[in-house]
Amino acid sequence: MHLITIIWTLVCATIIVGYTIYLFNKSSSLDTPFKERSNLLANNTVELLSFDLKNQLPGWSFTLDIPQITEEVLYNNPILFYLESESTCLKLPLNNGTLGYTACVYKNTGKVYVTFKSLSDGVSNFYVPAWHLNKLKVLIIKSRDIKIYEDWVTKPGKSTIHKQLIKAGVNINDYEDMLGYFSNIATIEFKGHFSSTKPSIQARVKSPLLAKEYMKLSSTG
Repeated sequence: MHLITIIWTLVCATIIVGYTIYLFNKSSSLDTPFKERSNLLANNTVELLSFDLKNQLPGWSFTLDIPQITEEVLYNNPILFYLESESTCLKLPLNNGTLGYTACVYKNTGKVYVTFKSLSDGVSNFYVPAWHLNKLKVLIIKSRDIKIYEDWVTKPGKSTIHKQLIKAGVNINDYEDMLGYFSNIATIEFKGHFSSTKPSIQARVKSPLLAKEYMKLSSTG
């Protein structure tokens, strides 16, 4: 009788200990995605900037001062540009078949230069109406994982982050889609909304000359 009692006690103890271990392992496995996301957020940052274009248009080009684009950022970090229209955000560079223009962005240390050309010949200046575009939004991607930047500019389709975007079904041309994706793997830092100053006549005259300076730094992201 005592032997049966001892055996039964051991069986119950084994069950209790085993179930406790099971619950602990299950809790750890459920917590893993949270830990992974926390690590991603700690390692990745996306700086978001917004610029009001009401003082820049109508016109066929504009220049913005963006001090956040330092020399280090310029040569080491992916930078995405989106033009906010009346109904959506359009990723630069772009071809707008509805209005008939092409838009390109050129970046340099502390500055960004955007030009609009006629889609018909790609050469003639296209004067964008003030009602068509509202803001320029800039995303500066920063990560401690250098693999994210691999071939971003030279071979964007083969870069690590582009492969992740495709796998996740994210449309890189869709601003909201991109921001939603980055919010899951990075900390979004909103740096502010800025009102651009109206360019002087002299600055407009110099614009074609400035374009040559920026050509070699044309954004292909």
